[in-house]
Amino acid sequence: MNNAIRLLALCACFSAPAFADSPKLIVQITVDQLRGDLLHKYQSNFLDKRNQKGFKRFLDDGTLYTNAHYRHATTLTAVGHATLATGALPTEHGILSNGWVDRDSGEKIYCVADKNTQLLGADGYSASPANLMASTFSDELYQASNGKAKIYAVSTKDRGAVLTGGHFGKAFWFDKNNGNVVTSNYYFDSLPDYAVKFNESGLKDSFAGTSWTLSQEEANYHNDASNRPFQIPPKGFRSGFPHQMPETADKAYYGLLAYTPFGDKLTAEFAKQLVKQADMGKDDITDYLSVSFSTNDYVGHMFGPNSLEAEDNLMNLDRTLADFFSFLDKQVGLDNVLIALSADHGVDSIPEYKKSIGFAGFRGNTGKQFEAINQELAEQFGIEGKLVSRTSMPFLYLDLALIEQNKLDIHAVQLAVAKHAATLPGIARVFTRKQLMTEDLSFDPIGSKVQRAYVPSRAGDVVLVQSPSSMFEGYSAATHGSPYKYDTHVPVFFTGWKVKPRSISRQVSPEDVAVTLSALMKITYPDKSTGQPLDEVVSLAK
Repeated sequence: MNNAIRLLALCACFSAPAFADSPKLIVQITVDQLRGDLLHKYQSNFLDKRNQKGFKRFLDDGTLYTNAHYRHATTLTAVGHATLATGALPTEHGILSNGWVDRDSGEKIYCVADKNTQLLGADGYSASPANLMASTFSDELYQASNGKAKIYAVSTKDRGAVLTGGHFGKAFWFDKNNGNVVTSNYYFDSLPDYAVKFNESGLKDSFAGTSWTLSQEEANYHNDASNRPFQIPPKGFRSGFPHQMPETADKAYYGLLAYTPFGDKLTAEFAKQLVKQADMGKDDITDYLSVSFSTNDYVGHMFGPNSLEAEDNLMNLDRTLADFFSFLDKQVGLDNVLIALSADHGVDSIPEYKKSIGFAGFRGNTGKQFEAINQELAEQFGIEGKLVSRTSMPFLYLDLALIEQNKLDIHAVQLAVAKHAATLPGIARVFTRKQLMTEDLSFDPIGSKVQRAYVPSRAGDVVLVQSPSSMFEGYSAATHGSPYKYDTHVPVFFTGWKVKPRSISRQVSPEDVAVTLSALMKITYPDKSTGQPLDEVVSLAK
């Protein structure tokens, strides 16, 4: 099936057009959970030598959009990566959360899981972009080049690679059980030799017995240990530095890699491998590489964004990026590489930490509250059974068969559920399916974001919005996912090929990145894109 799609895309064209006045390689970097203020906050501790710059390549030499905000709610990893890739709102690209419930079967659906594919390089479920309902920039580049553009994506997380790699790219991610770089047979018949060699090189095991220690004296950090009492370190790590890795490279060790800067280093090393093996940026056809760094998200969840761990991890990533950029300069020449940087979402502080310094903060377990609510609903409608059949925050799914069986008015049930849900602690707003599908909420800053993230074929019948600094569930110390500024604000930065140093404060959206790259390349925009071209970048191509 995949080969047929690729052949169809080639449209019987026999030669690929060269892209005049274009970069030889476009590198799209996504730093998971990188809130929009953080790089400026920590810049005094980033590398600042002429040939050794990581984030400073953007901060000093880049075009910076400092007021970039997602326009949707459910600010989660899959949603943000899909928006960055497609230039579209979730209503268009279909990825409304990291997971949802199938409205017909009641089965839990993971955003990139695909039962029709097999994992290569490990055991377990596999992945593909089958659930992505829109084309990506990389898809359009592939078709514009008649299939000649080389397109790769790599991330610690499968969703970080699969969604940015699009339908025609090659995606790789890391398996948390054996530490291997893996992919699926959607992309290849077998794991490529270069991936096998990377897995067998010993690099993934080289951090066994080492420690993640502070890079500098603690006094040099902007953060301190004041949020430490509220942290939830991953199993195997204690509170406070150093964080000791297991002596043996086993499942526990591989699981912990993502919670240390070592995880990002592995991602960057494999990204180098992809550039080398494919000779990316070596001809007149622009190639595309997506690199999504996930450690910032893992660390932020467990230690909080105000931790020494979060700050030190970004300092380490800065050095990893500096090394990667040095590699690109030698391999391709940075004058030939356009680099875009953004994030899939921001993050809020640990709720208990916010309360300790005088802000509001709440941690709940909202899903479990519906056992009692279901009993009250059953009494209210005079039925037996659970009207709220499944919860997948922020969505509540009703038992449609039960509603039909008892001849209930579905909108009346939605309103009743919404009324009960609105009384729960930590809930700010509640929206019904009918409301989101029929009303114009463009006047409502929160309602409009919820509406833009609502996919009727996949979303629940009732949608909850948490209060500021409130958590639906307590699975981690800190989290994201809300429509508030701390979760919507991310960097949208460009550097490299022809880019001029300037800082722009007008409000833009990460939706604009894919559209801007398409406009710069003078190719078709992603088919369902809702973003707008950023003129300061598009104008670089004459």
